[in-house]
Amino acid sequence: MTMGFKELSIEVESNRFLKHLDIVDNTRIIFSGIFGIGKTYFLNKLFESKTEEYETIRINPVNYTVSQNSDIFELIKFDIGFQLFSKNLNFEKFEINKEIAGEYFLLNHYKEIIQLLISNLSKIDRRIGAVVSSINQLNEKIEEYKENIETNEQKELEEFLKVFANKKGTSREENSITELLNKLITSLKQNNPNKKIVLIIDDLDRVDPEHIFRILNIFSAHLDFYDHIGENKFGFDKIILVCDINNIRGIFHSKYGSNIDFSGYIDKFYTHDIFEYNFTNIISQNLGKFLESIKVSADNGNQITFKNHNGYFVSELKFILTHLIKAHCLSMRSLINFLKSDLNISQTNIKIDKFGSHNINSNYTDIFLIFKILSKIMNGEHNFLMALDKLIRYKPAIHFFDRKQYSDVSLGNLVMLADFKNSNLFPGEEKYIYKIKDFNISISYEINYTSGRYGIIGKMLRVMDYDGDIEATSYDYNSRYLKTQIPYFQIAKNAFHNCRYILQEDS
Repeated sequence: MTMGFKELSIEVESNRFLKHLDIVDNTRIIFSGIFGIGKTYFLNKLFESKTEEYETIRINPVNYTVSQNSDIFELIKFDIGFQLFSKNLNFEKFEINKEIAGEYFLLNHYKEIIQLLISNLSKIDRRIGAVVSSINQLNEKIEEYKENIETNEQKELEEFLKVFANKKGTSREENSITELLNKLITSLKQNNPNKKIVLIIDDLDRVDPEHIFRILNIFSAHLDFYDHIGENKFGFDKIILVCDINNIRGIFHSKYGSNIDFSGYIDKFYTHDIFEYNFTNIISQNLGKFLESIKVSADNGNQITFKNHNGYFVSELKFILTHLIKAHCLSMRSLINFLKSDLNISQTNIKIDKFGSHNINSNYTDIFLIFKILSKIMNGEHNFLMALDKLIRYKPAIHFFDRKQYSDVSLGNLVMLADFKNSNLFPGEEKYIYKIKDFNISISYEINYTSGRYGIIGKMLRVMDYDGDIEATSYDYNSRYLKTQIPYFQIAKNAFHNCRYILQEDS
């Protein structure tokens, strides 16, 4: 059965986020995680399980890509209003008597009515046109005189604020639709007094940079505007901005310059710390399910499964995948997409001596199979090489203490390939040595056949100084070896380079 997002356990990370969300005054939240990590899935599943405590409104600005920057606020209101329709709210409605409506209209629009009547009379008698013109001129002079003798500063300011508040698209806009959204959200709160009303703005960093900062400024401006201090726009209890904060930072510096302080800009958009979605914890908890979901078919018709596969094989895949995730080289979406189709692994017969009397099968040699699977997960060998480069920068060296159960095979298999030109992958009693000058270490190893003599396995014997004695007594787990820094991912890259060369040469 193919594994999907729904099979993932998010309990630990859900508890961590709910603890952050439930802080009393935590009204603005930045929920950060890399692209494809499953942020939308996580939030959907979390709030689906908390319907008694939270009512959510979700907008996705990706849909605004083709719109003008000035229209963004209108689109936000549309999306919020559209979703409020599904909440079964009672809209305020009342009827007015037709006669009363007529009187009200006459009282407030008598000038327009008189001008309309006179303009139509002028079509019957042209002489009335002169009267109309004179009336209009007289009216203009009266209005001008009235303005000159009556200075009302308060009224002028009120009119200015009214015009500006009714201007569409501004951050200060308070027109009838904005007021209606405020009332509807207030009504939603009254109908559900035990619930918090949450606005989720998803995929913020996937839209045009102009739109990103337009959206941010719309919500931040409200926080600082006269009687709205401390309140969220439209009266939401909490607003969650979903993005990769590193992307936002990069876009910010690209737009405004690398010398402009990003933290001083962004800190108004969250009340407490930025919440970093820890995908590594989730995938680490589910790697067993993930590996069991992989279906690998070999050319010889055999089905390779991981439920009963040897411990080293699964351990090595888990180790590398975990570090790929920690270094932000691998997304949850990539993993799920990989599992949607069966994986066919072609086998290669590799000559290990020039006479061709000894051959090994790549699909019976674990390290070849591991590299093939990782290349498929990363969507190609080139992408996997780039990921290894990133891993080298992220973790230049590691200790093997936590992996001591399989460390001899793990390091031995990698060194066996990295040192291919020296050993030629030939199994036997001979001991080989792989030197790493930059780290002042040497690694001695041997190569053995796997059961059935179809594949080979490398075994690390000793980690020693660069000029150490290969014949010295083998290490034990309490030796200096455990304290030595090993450039694991650099060795893995060298091994993968040779792996590609060997398989291509013998294909």
